[in-house]
Amino acid sequence: MDRKKIEQHIVNSLLFQGLFPEEIRKFIEQGLIVHFQKNEVVFYQGNMGSQVYLILQGTIGIYQGEKAIVYLGEGEIFGEMALITKQPRSATAIAIEDSSLFVFSETTFEKLLTKKTAVRLLLNLVHILCERLKNTTQVIRT
Repeated sequence: MDRKKIEQHIVNSLLFQGLFPEEIRKFIEQGLIVHFQKNEVVFYQGNMGSQVYLILQGTIGIYQGEKAIVYLGEGEIFGEMALITKQPRSATAIAIEDSSLFVFSETTFEKLLTKKTAVRLLLNLVHILCERLKNTTQVIRT
């Protein structure tokens, strides 16, 4: 996948909205692209994690035990909760189809963040988590 397409996914991701091109460029330089085959586990519930994943291509299922919680697709992020809370992963992530992910480590976030950028990212994360909570609440009520 070329750099331009990666940049486009990052620019369109809710997590990175409002960042300046230079900030996005630094994240791209520090990130890593990983590939997962269909049914391959990205991470297990209960494991410690320090990485956030942006889906470049494919679909990732988020599971608690055998139950699918949500399916995430291109441009969506996952893994952010363990990064923020410093607690074990709350779910297992599995590739539903062959998938390419852009990975950002905790170290990358800490190294690249200015206070202004950190505030933007945290506000974006709050928005993402609120949307997920709203969606989960709707599922529970139905």
